[in-house]
Amino acid sequence: MDDQTSKVRRVTFANPPHNLIGADTVAELLDIVDRLSGEEQASVVIFDSATPGFFLNHVDSDQIPAIADMAGSGPLPEFVELGVRLAAAPFVSIASIRGRARGGGAKYTAAFGLRYASREQAIF
Repeated sequence: MDDQTSKVRRVTFANPPHNLIGADTVAELLDIVDRLSGEEQASVVIFDSATPGFFLNHVDSDQIPAIADMAGSGPLPEFVELGVRLAAAPFVSIASIRGRARGGGAKYTAAFGLRYASREQAIF
């Protein structure tokens, strides 16, 4: 996570080579969303990717059991809770998409407040 200004934050996905979603990804993103939700000065959060050709991809099939075992704080599994918390966050969330957003990545992308996709590089 990077502070762009006093009100703008940037979160960059970097899980080469394909930005697959793993249990660590879900846990880290939940932590980031929770932390930023508690910061009154964080008004806008821009999510992007450092992995060329990929924004946020599908779940790593080797990680499915670990992700399924992640219990949320309420009745929802943690991977579902992430999307709910992201959609309800008190800050404006912006997805800057220059690459593939597939499977779970496309579902999380739908939870962002705004989505800006490159005509040349974004693939859903």
